[in-house]
Amino acid sequence: MAVEDGRAAPSPHAAAGEHVDAPVDPVRGVVSAGIFNDPRIHELELERIFGRSWLFVAHESEIPEPGNFVTRRMGEDPVIVVRTDEGRVAVLLNVCRHRGRRVCLEDCGTARRFICGYHGWTYSESGELTGVPFFDAYQGRLNKSELGLLAAPHVDSYKGLIFATWDPNAGTLLDYLGPAAWSLDLLFGRSDAVEVVGPPVRWEAKANWKLGAANFVGDGQHIFTTHGFSTAMGLHKFQLKGGPPLSYLATAGNGHAISYACWPPAADAEPYFGLPQELHAEFERHLSPEQLEAMRPLFTMAGNVFPNLSFLQPAGHTVEEWGGQPGEESMTFLTLRQWQPRGPGRMEAWSWLLMDRNAPEQWQRASRECYRRTFGPAGTFEQDDLANWSAITEALSSPKAKELWLHYEMGLGTPTWEGWLGPGSAYQQRPFMDMGERLFYGAWQEKVFAR
Repeated sequence: MAVEDGRAAPSPHAAAGEHVDAPVDPVRGVVSAGIFNDPRIHELELERIFGRSWLFVAHESEIPEPGNFVTRRMGEDPVIVVRTDEGRVAVLLNVCRHRGRRVCLEDCGTARRFICGYHGWTYSESGELTGVPFFDAYQGRLNKSELGLLAAPHVDSYKGLIFATWDPNAGTLLDYLGPAAWSLDLLFGRSDAVEVVGPPVRWEAKANWKLGAANFVGDGQHIFTTHGFSTAMGLHKFQLKGGPPLSYLATAGNGHAISYACWPPAADAEPYFGLPQELHAEFERHLSPEQLEAMRPLFTMAGNVFPNLSFLQPAGHTVEEWGGQPGEESMTFLTLRQWQPRGPGRMEAWSWLLMDRNAPEQWQRASRECYRRTFGPAGTFEQDDLANWSAITEALSSPKAKELWLHYEMGLGTPTWEGWLGPGSAYQQRPFMDMGERLFYGAWQEKVFAR
């Protein structure tokens, strides 16, 4: 049986500055504390990760018709994601080619053209420069065909998730996702349509973007301390028949990883995350037998598509947690979140709520309320996480703290789990492990310090 691998790095007892070029040792499970506040590393991340990776920019349900657009970010680059008259999706740098002002200031809308508010340069919905005031004054020296909005050279989607990359030599999106695509099907390709509900909620935090991404890769151990209020108050009750839940981590290369948590066979729990029975026939039509078998016992699934797209379908929250009425069933929801870098010690978090289109209306209302009360900037769980990530970023900004090595050693050497039904590899967590975070930081190091 294979075990996780990685490449060696200097001793974790190296003096300050000696591990700048190898701040992660996945084999030993240590990460330099200096990577979270270093302006030099931040610049390398923008160039070598956000400038070269496939990045999530929108969901197809947000721009269903020609002319529909949303404004988003690719790292720190502002972009317009628009459906053109031809029906394709274009991702355009939201910067005028004349003086550099943003040409679109709205979060979303419908437009046939984008007009810069400074001097009136006008661009079509697909980014071509179509209008220049006082054009004759350029005396024929201005070539409009060369001055359209800068477009991402590659844009593609998978199960409604739209990605783009600035790298002209990037491989295909499907190759980039690799085995992670099989797992994404269980959330975004399981029914006739999974759609975004409303605009994303956004908020800024004094925290490094990597902390959010690594947490969603597979930090299950924080739940009982960070979110311990729910257990202490009796809101989470895992008194299961047949023993504890089965938990495992599926790895997919490129830094992607997904955590699964399953009810034990004797738990007599609702299948498929407790999603409405009205959807079960759709699951059977859209998923393979192996995917159905993997999805049936799930009560929680969380993960991260490298670098910064996280997703979560959580365990059913009790009535008391999400503010429902007595007698109502426990509730779940599906959310996408993205951790956008806004400097070495600051990030902007984005959070989307998604629904299976054909879920009963009453269930959708309850799921929306559950999401609102538990996640988002005012949600009980979100506040807990942000408090931790902000405190970490602040603490690690001190000169002495930057010399520390942080420890991600739980589950080192765990063999592969033979019960995994999908592509790639999986590892059973007993009960928790840091492997997902080791893989995330290992991939991060390979890209940031690539020669």
